[in-house]
Formats: sequence, C-alpha cells, structure tokens
Amino acid sequence: MCGLVGRVALGGIDRTALEPRLTAAIARLRPRGPDSQGSWADERCVFGHTRLAIVDLSPAGAQPMARAGLVITYNGEIYNFPALRAELQSLGHQFVGHSDTEVLLEGWREWGRRLLPRLEGMFAFALWDQATGELTLARDRFGKKPLLYSTAGDRLDFASELTALQHLAGSAGAIDPAALRLYFALRYVPEPWSILSGVRKLPAGHLASFSHRGLAIERWYEPRSNRLPLLRSEDEVAAELRARLDAAVERRLIADVPVGAFLSGGIDSAIVASAMTRHASRVRTFTVGFAGAAEYYEERPAARRVADYLGTEHTEIIVTPEETLRALDAVWDGLDEPFADSSALPQYMVARETRRHVTVALSGDGSDEVFGGYRKYQGELLALRCEGLPTWLKRALLAPLLLLPEGKSHPLLERARRLRRFAAHGWKTPTGRQAGWGRNLGERELDALLVEKAAAPTVEALVAELRGANGRGDPINAMLAADLGLGLVGDMLVKVDRMSMANSLEVRCPYLDSAVVECAAAMPGRFKLAPGEGKRVLRRAFAERLPAEVFARPKKGFEIPIADWLKGDLADLARRATDPARLRRQGLFRPELPQRWLRALAGGRRDCSERLWTLIAFQSWWERRQAA
Repeated sequence: MCGLVGRVALGGIDRTALEPRLTAAIARLRPRGPDSQGSWADERCVFGHTRLAIVDLSPAGAQPMARAGLVITYNGEIYNFPALRAELQSLGHQFVGHSDTEVLLEGWREWGRRLLPRLEGMFAFALWDQATGELTLARDRFGKKPLLYSTAGDRLDFASELTALQHLAGSAGAIDPAALRLYFALRYVPEPWSILSGVRKLPAGHLASFSHRGLAIERWYEPRSNRLPLLRSEDEVAAELRARLDAAVERRLIADVPVGAFLSGGIDSAIVASAMTRHASRVRTFTVGFAGAAEYYEERPAARRVADYLGTEHTEIIVTPEETLRALDAVWDGLDEPFADSSALPQYMVARETRRHVTVALSGDGSDEVFGGYRKYQGELLALRCEGLPTWLKRALLAPLLLLPEGKSHPLLERARRLRRFAAHGWKTPTGRQAGWGRNLGERELDALLVEKAAAPTVEALVAELRGANGRGDPINAMLAADLGLGLVGDMLVKVDRMSMANSLEVRCPYLDSAVVECAAAMPGRFKLAPGEGKRVLRRAFAERLPAEVFARPKKGFEIPIADWLKGDLADLARRATDPARLRRQGLFRPELPQRWLRALAGGRRDCSERLWTLIAFQSWWERRQAA
C-alpha cells in the first residue's frame, strides 16, 4: 500500500516553485506509506510516493520506479504477479527485484493497456511515458484504491487523497454545489465527483490518458456475467463458488509481512477465516468490542466461538466509548472528504489495534453487495411479491407503519425502524425503492436544507443508470449491480481504505476477487436470495466448514450507538453543528431543518442521528479546511 501524488505539465514544470508543495503533499500521504518516501522528476513530470512495504521489502521495490523511459508510481497489490512475472520472463523481460511494481512496469511495456484485464488485485497507478509524453492513470475494477485528479490547461495533477492534491496545487479550492447536494443525499460524495470544484475521482474500472491531445477517460472493465461454467444444479454452483473463493483467499495471503483477518460473529469474515486455515499454518484473527455497549453492538462472544472452532490465534480488542471519541479527530483527518458513515469510527479502532500485530488484514467487505446480505434485499423480495397491487393500495397498506417509533436501543425499536423504512419506499418502482432505501435525504429535504439549489443528478437517476439492462431481467441482480457501483465504491470501500490507511494497515477483500464477483453475477438472483435468507448460495457452499450458529445469527452491521452518543457525550458536537447563527454565517445551509432534527432526536420518537451525523461530519471537514 502506498500514497501517490504527481503533476504533468506539458509546457514544462518550475520544479523550484513546486518542490515545497510536493514535500507537503508527500508528508500528508505518509500514513499511507510510512516505510519510505521518494520522488522523481523530468522537465514535464513530477511524481511523489510514500511506501508501505508488503512485498519485496528491499530497496529494489522502492518507488517511483523508472526504467527505459517509463516511470510508475503505484498503490495496491497485484495478487497474480508471480504468474505474470513468469510469463514476462518467458518473453525476455528481466527483473531486478521481486515486487509487483516491477511486473506492472514491464507488463505495460509488453502489453500496454491490455495489461489491465490480466491483473487480479487492487490498484491505482500513474505511468509516465517520456518518449510519447503521455500520462496514464488507471484504477482497479471495483474501486478499492482511490485516485483523484484535476486539470487546468496543459497541466494535470493527481493524488491518492484530496488534501494532498490541495497541497500540490497550493490552494484549498471551492466547494462544488452539486457534490454538496449529493453528499447530503447519500452521506458520501459518489464518483466521479469530489467535494471540490474541478477535482474528480477516476471511476472504478476506468483509465485516463493525458497528453497534447487532451484528457481522455474510458472504461477498461465491464463486469461480466457470462463466465460461469454450465452447471446443472445449485450444488454445482456452490462448489464452483467455494473453489473460487478459496483461491481468492489463498492469493491474498502473499506477503513478506505478517497477515491476519478481521473476525466478527457473522458469515462473511468467518468464511474468510475458515479458508485461511486451509492455506496457512498460523491464522491470526481480530475482533473489536465496545466496553459497556448494548448487546446489539457486541460481537466478541460470537467471534470468540468461531475462532475457537477454527483454532485461530484470536485477539479481542476492547475499546471504551471514551477512547473512540478521543479518536474522532484522527478519524476526521483520515477521511479527507466529508463522509458520514458513522461506522468509520469502529473501522478506525479495529484498524488501529490490528496494526499493532499485523501489517495486512483480510476482511469480509463486499460480500453483502455481491451475494445480497443487506436487510433491504429482503424488503425487495417482499415488494416484488406485491408488484401486481395498485400503487394506491400499497401506499394505504403501508401507511400505518410510518407511525411507528424508531431506534436501536432495543430490539423492538430496531424492528420498528426497519418496518418504517420499508413502508416509506416499498410502494415505489424497483428503482425508486432502491434509491429510497439508500438515500439519506430526499429532494424536498435537500431543497429545505441547502441555500443553493445546484444541478445534481438525483439518487434515482444514479441508481437507474447502474441498474442498466439488468433491470429488464433479474431484479435482484439489477439491485446488486447498482449497489456494487454506488454504495460499495462510494461508501464501504472508502471507509475501509481511509481508516486502514490512516493506520498504515493494508486490507484485502477476497469477496471482490473478479472471479468471485463474476461467478456471483452469472447466477440468477434466486440463488443468492430467498425469503428470510440472504447469501443463500454462500451459506450452501460453506455450511460444512462452520458451526450452524454462524449461519443462524441475525444480520448485524458494523455500528456504534451514535444516537445515544449524540444525546450524551457528543451532544455539544450536535448543538454546535446545528447552531443557527453558525449555519447562516456559512451561507450554505438553512438552519430550520437541522434544528428540527435536533428536537426530534431529543424527543426520542424519531431517530434523526444519521441526518445529524451527516451535518456534523461536514462541519468537521469544513473546520479543518478553514484552519489549513
């Protein structure tokens, strides 16, 4: 894992003027690469790099790496690099070390952009061709590793983080009103937008080329769903999936540093840990628990039973609410952009403590989006069964549920919260339902909150585009495809990348191996989802490896009691974020709606904690920006 930053200016670079800004940008990226830092420059190009050494710890793996007119700065891991290296050697290529970076460089020399489909792994890289004067930026299939860029005339800047890009540019930049609207709609800024005008994220599975011809962006990866062998039964499909996931885990064990795994009491991480025990003599697992937290948030006992069953070397990490709250500043700093998924807090804590023991951790991220693990997929099954009813009747039947209270402090309140959320959108079209269940604020609320009504796509429009042709076939697969392209890339993977990299920990996700994702995409939705049973094929494939209780345990998110905290230890933070005088001074928000959220939370009947947290997260980012 590494941090990248660089500039290409086709008319030439004033390296003396740029040097202090490059130094500041590299310093910002140091947590992503604490082991070494380096830079490279010619008349038109400057690259900076920070390295977290995982494979080939020797100086031969240092970056930026230059050879015979090609220069690369790269962040990620290519798990199949030994096979690619052997193929390149058979074609006459010679290697100095044994890093995957060198394989990327030589592979590009041999195949150019045709190298990208050959890569299995997570990556973001910039490659400068001195002979042609062309810069190439590339990002992995599912957006595991970040890459942002900005252009101005004959100049392009890029970086792994927004703050590093700002340091390189020497200016803070202006807020993009469209991105601000999207942020409050979703709790994150989806690609290709960033919160700043003129700065964009290179989308997952895309590459960009920049030269005297200008900037061209194209998709290099299209998810494929036609690669599953012709299988006659669900048992055969389960066996194929088991083989592919086992291979994905084995590939992700390659490292010259200690490797472990996150372990909750749920299905996803337990399956990963069980696969690790088949390929490694020593498996270390880690679970985080919050002292004094309600049972809903506690995973340690269930994780301990799984660890005992598998015989892993298990470490329980116990943190107090006070410790977590003290880490808030580090969390805000690591997030780098407004981001309001409150589970970033426990993600930071488990990454921080795990890094004390290992440098690489395998996780279960991606399984819910690939195999249908979220509760909303069960809601979709129910809604599909009612498709033939008139809309007015569906709305009338669901309306009483909107009167239910909501919360997470008690199992009955949590159930009521889910029913209320289903009722709010269950009567809509499939696209409308998916957008509603993934949305933080609706269009009317956005209009009431934001001073400027910016031209931004609606959540429905984003979902509809990602559902694409799947929406005319299998509705479950259409829903999963949209979640892979929106929530996974913009929320889940951002959270994991930012919080792990803030602690110099590399996280690997076997469920996002392309062979696993394409295997799942080729299955009909009914293989993955049945009434009352998510991840059906995954359960079938691994039922004999784990205790039955693992598969019987209710679905839980990686959450914290944010509503309780906002009424207790974080009450002042909520009050400051919603202060009417402050909001008017900012000139971005109308204060009436945030004040209603605050009153509703205090009243206890409606849980507005996520809406409040979205504003709090923005205000924290804003304060850091003003202080910079």
